[in-house]
Amino acid sequence: MEALELWPSLIGVHQYGDADNSNPLFQRIFMAMRATDPEYSESDTFYASRDDLLHRVRLAEWDQFLDFAAGAVRDTAKKANHGIWPQESVDLQIQINGIWYQISNDGAHHDVHTHGNCSWSAVYVVDVDANADRVTNTTYHRMNGVTRFYSPLFERLGGAYMDYGNAYLQNATVDFDPTPGRLLVFPSWLPHQAMPYVGERDRIIISFNASVHRQGVSDEIAGYAAS
Repeated sequence: MEALELWPSLIGVHQYGDADNSNPLFQRIFMAMRATDPEYSESDTFYASRDDLLHRVRLAEWDQFLDFAAGAVRDTAKKANHGIWPQESVDLQIQINGIWYQISNDGAHHDVHTHGNCSWSAVYVVDVDANADRVTNTTYHRMNGVTRFYSPLFERLGGAYMDYGNAYLQNATVDFDPTPGRLLVFPSWLPHQAMPYVGERDRIIISFNASVHRQGVSDEIAGYAAS
């Protein structure tokens, strides 16, 4: 028998080695930025910055984080495209198209969505309650503040026939605990959401969109590009 596993949905899980040093600095910077935003109100339970942090933050620690983020996108894209990209070495250009931070608490969440105008997106955890404290929330329990991803087939499961033979379809979500220093790199088209969060500490994350190109060569591989 020959079996083909087609169109996988790969999520890259990366841990930032300098998180213990950089995250407290990022937390202070983001809090200060939010405080100076005239559109921010202290009653807001959810805040998202503009997506121009690439140019607004000028610190060596920030540049180091961006290098890590670009490398994580590169490594994830290479893994996802194994057997599709040419076998010879390819010079890649990783372009971060937009990067922003979010701060949430008191039950705030970010509903199911995807990202456009990019091939990869990412979420990085800056700060959140310690896991042992986070999961004791009496309303959300272990779901408190997790990032949930949905199967690409999720929308087709409603009313679909289910039996033991297609059990592989029925586990249609996966949750990632909000672990400081963890960066998740995922296909931009993959539906996901930030589940409601309540904690002593704010849930602070960095998100960004990225595109991947070949240096000095057309991106066309499968004939999708205009002639």
